[in-house]
Amino acid sequence: MTKEQIYQAIVTFVVFLFAVSAIGYLIFPAAMLSIVGITSNSQMDFLVRTLAAALVALIPSSWSARKRGNASLFPGIVFGLATYMFLSSIVDLHAFLTHIVNSTSIPSIALRVVLGAALLWLMPRQ
Repeated sequence: MTKEQIYQAIVTFVVFLFAVSAIGYLIFPAAMLSIVGITSNSQMDFLVRTLAAALVALIPSSWSARKRGNASLFPGIVFGLATYMFLSSIVDLHAFLTHIVNSTSIPSIALRVVLGAALLWLMPRQ
């Protein structure tokens, strides 16, 4: 597999994760929160559904970054995806360290750090 094919596979996987997460957060917010040990209420459901809307908004630009069709947009989109991966991991790590979420958040944190690093490393260069 070439570096370009690996990059395309990772971006496709990220888009898939965004879509699955968004669907789960929109339709089953309480169930999604319970995975990491957070008790849901109407305010939490509202915030989680707002997060889901943001994830849905990321999907089109993320999907367009899979191929080299618009090279001037690649760096910004890929850097934005990597930034999301790193910052969301930091937020989740803080939540774990302050006992807001349980240890089931650790694999997700690690996966997002790896995906963010891979996106930066594999980012198509101009």
